[in-house]
Amino acid sequence: MKEEQKNPIQGPKSKGIFSKKWTFPVMYMGAAALILAVIMWYQDSSQFSTGQEDAVPQVSMDQQQEQTEPADLASTQPEAVPVNQTPQGLAWPAQEDLNVKVVMKFYDEEAADDVKAASLVQYEDTYFPHTGIDLASEDGKTAFDVLAAADGKVTKVEKDPMVGYIVEIEHADGLTSIYQSVDDLQVAVNDEVGQGDILAKAGRNLFEKDLGIHLHFEVKENGQSVAPEKFLAQKEEKQAQ
Repeated sequence: MKEEQKNPIQGPKSKGIFSKKWTFPVMYMGAAALILAVIMWYQDSSQFSTGQEDAVPQVSMDQQQEQTEPADLASTQPEAVPVNQTPQGLAWPAQEDLNVKVVMKFYDEEAADDVKAASLVQYEDTYFPHTGIDLASEDGKTAFDVLAAADGKVTKVEKDPMVGYIVEIEHADGLTSIYQSVDDLQVAVNDEVGQGDILAKAGRNLFEKDLGIHLHFEVKENGQSVAPEKFLAQKEEKQAQ
């Protein structure tokens, strides 16, 4: 019985491990290594995700504005073109010092009724709006030289049974000048003429026979008949300046 009391039952051996001096330092170092590994893994994953974002170049607002705006803004803007610009202007189609005047005006839809009535051409029992202006001498019997209103190219020279000989000249800016009721032609198709060159002489025609010897002068802008005074007035204003 005494021998049994000298050898009591021993507890678990694990208790002896924790009693060692090196146990806790080892555990601390292992935990520290684990935490360090987790931190390094997190940093690597963050760098990977941000690295993809850095691959796309970042453009500042100023750079975006520079890219969207043309380098030379003035070169991209269309040049301003003045409305109804006539660089040279239209001169009167007759010598100005001659006693030649307008005997019939252009038919204007917006004019007063009495003005519109005076701009209708009567042929037999029908009235036609006048598409130009008619110039004649005081007596309606004197022929005068018909002059080119501006530089251009002759595109038509022909005789019409109603309005007599016709001369058409194309000018810049879509303008065409037309000269009807003329004789003694001095030009041919494809001739280049200058402002003031003699084209023909005023004559007679069947359509406006009551006017005697006269010139029917017409202006078309892009193929549409317009009041010649619109362009002849511009010429007068330039001379007045």
